[in-house]
Amino acid sequence: MNSKNTEIFNLNYLPKDSQLWTILLFALLVRLLFMWVYPDQHFPDAVAYRTIGEEIFAGKLITNNIYMPLYPIWSYITGQGMIQLLMDILLSVISVFLIFTLSMYIFKDRLSALLSATIAAFYPHFLFYSVSGLTEIFYTFLLLLSFLLFYRKTFILAIIILVLSILVRPTLDFFNPILVALFVGFVHKSGWKAVIKYLGIYFVIYIVILSPWWMHQYQKYGEFVRLSLGDGIVLYSGNNHLNKTGGGIVGDDVDMSSFSNEKDPIIRNNKMKESAISYIIDNPSRFVELAGLKFLRFWRLWPHTQYYQQWYVVTASLLSYGLVLFLAIGFVFRNAKKYFREVIPIFTLIGYLTLVHMVTIGSIRYRFPLEPFLIIFASYFFVDILKKYDWLNWIKDKVIYNP
Repeated sequence: MNSKNTEIFNLNYLPKDSQLWTILLFALLVRLLFMWVYPDQHFPDAVAYRTIGEEIFAGKLITNNIYMPLYPIWSYITGQGMIQLLMDILLSVISVFLIFTLSMYIFKDRLSALLSATIAAFYPHFLFYSVSGLTEIFYTFLLLLSFLLFYRKTFILAIIILVLSILVRPTLDFFNPILVALFVGFVHKSGWKAVIKYLGIYFVIYIVILSPWWMHQYQKYGEFVRLSLGDGIVLYSGNNHLNKTGGGIVGDDVDMSSFSNEKDPIIRNNKMKESAISYIIDNPSRFVELAGLKFLRFWRLWPHTQYYQQWYVVTASLLSYGLVLFLAIGFVFRNAKKYFREVIPIFTLIGYLTLVHMVTIGSIRYRFPLEPFLIIFASYFFVDILKKYDWLNWIKDKVIYNP
């Protein structure tokens, strides 16, 4: 990294970074514009989050059995409605900054970092989830922040953020200790003693942060429930005789009526898991076939649902995510070996989430937290393949490194 790049990489320089601030300003403006022109979709999940938030702050037990509490809390304290969306937009803009900074920490190349931020500023999926009242933006913000803190060796704060993300989505519950070990022991080469130390710290923080949730769950169910009762639903939805597409749409891919007579939610959840596991054991070839369909659906180039098949939606997806995915694959073959130590936690995360949703249900919604990392990889690959051209080096020296 040259001296000019080093100066600009210093976080103390950020208040003077007019190029980055311009990108962030456009990111804010385009999200506000999108909120103005895009109608409220009234997603059932978004409605459920608001209800849960109201129940929590009314001192009641949560009536919903499948959602974690942190985003509903965020929804409530941000006022729900318009204010909540504005706060989600703010987190989305901050995430653009996090993408820029992550790229700088990994590759130390300002041009590719600015390109990453620019793509994220106008990325259609970012715009959509910014105004949808769903968990995607909040969860992805926490994930990006945690990764950035790990790269900066701020391990304890990174662990705190990582554990908090479980209270939004529990998908990485089993994977988080692996992330801690990878960052401490492999990326930063701190030794096995440091790995054991920070894994111990992780489990202490895990217990402290999740204890209030455990107390709520015990008061509600009369027994220990570590996370939520959503695992049975997603496992059965993706592994039953009705499922033909790898999705989890009630009525098309799954019928829950056979469990409706069971009033105990824990028993009902366990029965769903048992039924799904039995289906997998009895139909191994079909399980493998469905896993392939779920993989394709998870990495699909445009939405699967019939409500988003308009030509402009498909075109926007292909020109944004499709192009990013293509370039990110190029990064894997051209650049991954050089930066293997730096990117192995990201690759492992991508592999883990893909496998989880090959077993449960495949949806592009669950892929979204990976897309910022794909943008970072794609941007670096694009800049790297053009570095042989003199005009690009001129832009770097005269414009990018002299804002």
